[in-house]
Amino acid sequence: MDGSVLIVVIALVTTLLSALTVTAVVLFAPPSSLPKGEPAVLSVRDSSHDVAKPQVALQPPVAPQRAWFLRLSDGLQRTRVQMVRSLDEFFLSKEARATREETLERLFEVLVSADVGVATSERLVSSVKTRLRGDEQASPEALKSALRSAVLTLLETPAVLGTAAFPQATLEAPTAPCHVVMLVGVNGVGKTTTTGKLAFKVAGRGLGAVVGAADTFRAAAVEQLAVWAQRSGASLVRLKEGSDPASVAFETVRLAKAEGKQVAFVDTAGRLHNRNDLMQELAKIKRVMGKEIAEAPHEVLLVVDATTGQNALQQARVFREIAGVTGVVLTKLDGTAKGGIALAIVSELGLPIRYIGVGESVEDLEVFNAGEFVEALFA
Repeated sequence: MDGSVLIVVIALVTTLLSALTVTAVVLFAPPSSLPKGEPAVLSVRDSSHDVAKPQVALQPPVAPQRAWFLRLSDGLQRTRVQMVRSLDEFFLSKEARATREETLERLFEVLVSADVGVATSERLVSSVKTRLRGDEQASPEALKSALRSAVLTLLETPAVLGTAAFPQATLEAPTAPCHVVMLVGVNGVGKTTTTGKLAFKVAGRGLGAVVGAADTFRAAAVEQLAVWAQRSGASLVRLKEGSDPASVAFETVRLAKAEGKQVAFVDTAGRLHNRNDLMQELAKIKRVMGKEIAEAPHEVLLVVDATTGQNALQQARVFREIAGVTGVVLTKLDGTAKGGIALAIVSELGLPIRYIGVGESVEDLEVFNAGEFVEALFA
């Protein structure tokens, strides 16, 4: 063999052996021996083709509770700017120390602008006034601390004082053999989506669910609910378009009882709160469900769009009177600076916030916790 050809062959063999050595080190060396700054590579065996596939090791996921708090904090950003940062700007704009009257007057203005409402704003200002000592009246830290405490106390009040008036057995701890939940609200607030998300969460906890499509005049709502039912494994009750909504509600409760399901959801059609005929239909739906299960519905959840501000307060007032609302689901908090409406609903109507939504995904709807809400609002 020619000498030059032999040299080329030896060089190629040496290069190949070197490459195989490097590959073996990367695949089989412990992670601690890898160069710093490079991701560990794991070998994943594909049994069908017997081929080693490199896969970059993933970082540990964020804890669910922490992940939710981050989403909640982001969702309340606009409301936080409207309320908390406005107070900071007020103090920064004062060349001299703010007087007690100026501070409380500015606090009232900030709360009203965040759609807390006049009556609730006055209540909070009065509470802050009693919490502040004389020498703290112009301190931004003391003011925000007093406001935080006042807001927390307000939001926790229904949970403490409303035990006799509102059922405390929620979807997290159903006590009845079948916990029946009816969802109501005006058009476009997200009732059907909320119904689907709640059914999905119930299924995730290993509970059986039935969902009833009582919005029989909107085909899209029925189809949307059918998708959610399929995702969650829930049974779906649907009748032909234009059927009596009360019939759907009755069949939903009957099926849940027959199948031994723990939770039944009834999604009703959106209706204007000033249409008395449509509002009275809700009362009929409730009566019909009660014929199958005496105490049904155990909860009537009013779905409210936070972006509507003070108009949501009037909606809640009428639905409470006609449909016997026991709790509120506040949606679309991430798209508004009017998150203060949550305070107004609790303060003026005594209705507890059951769930809050800050986005479109199922993870963006969670049980309302007053402590988490206040912490995120003042973060």
